[in-house]
Amino acid sequence: MPPEQQLEFNYSKLRAYLDCPWLYRYTYVQGRYAPHNPWSSLGQTVHRALARWHANGGDLSDLLLYYDEFWQAKGYSTPGQVLEFYEKGRDIMERWWTFAQERPQKALYFEKIFIFEFNGWRMRGTVDRIDRLADGSYEVMDYKLGFDERPPGPLEEDLQLALYAIGVREGLGLKVSAVSKFYLARMEKVTAAYDGSRDAAVLALVRETGEKILAGVCDRKGRCPTCPIRVLCPQSEAKSGDTIPISAP
Repeated sequence: MPPEQQLEFNYSKLRAYLDCPWLYRYTYVQGRYAPHNPWSSLGQTVHRALARWHANGGDLSDLLLYYDEFWQAKGYSTPGQVLEFYEKGRDIMERWWTFAQERPQKALYFEKIFIFEFNGWRMRGTVDRIDRLADGSYEVMDYKLGFDERPPGPLEEDLQLALYAIGVREGLGLKVSAVSKFYLARMEKVTAAYDGSRDAAVLALVRETGEKILAGVCDRKGRCPTCPIRVLCPQSEAKSGDTIPISAP
């Protein structure tokens, strides 16, 4: 199959289908994306500002300039909420700057794209950060805002990190020995060893999910009350305002 016709999957598509086939159909078949909310807007702003700063360097004033440049005022209900979230993000920028000065960066890549072939499909992803470790192996790191104080699930079972570790190995030729999540709101990193022991199971899930997507299987619904398109989706059972709010990332 020519590259331009090759089917492409990524974690976001797989996650959407696993959460709810109707969410996948609404988003990736019909091309109707979930509306922004304060957390998604702030997350995009913070990620883009950090990526630009890591690429260009500079001091705190540069980082804050990038933050303002990428600021998105989408999905906010009031001017007061805009200001509240703007200050949350600015605080992250300032604390990240201090953190980075106290702990010199050992990163090899930021916002690094990987591509590899699997089951006749193109698998693609963008890793927030890849660090080279002392033994010559590599650590895959994903940035999260981290305002949600609920304890995260075991990183060893995290599908996104597992898929990214496989992608870094297969697409970039780097040996991954650790996976991490970095919670920006509290400047906390959680790390787990990675040995590839779950790779077969992860790829089996990718294959099964991809084949269902291609077959157009929509045989179940997800948790409508917490779905980002619950008000818009024709299949939603939670169209009223009496829904569970989307939690902070």
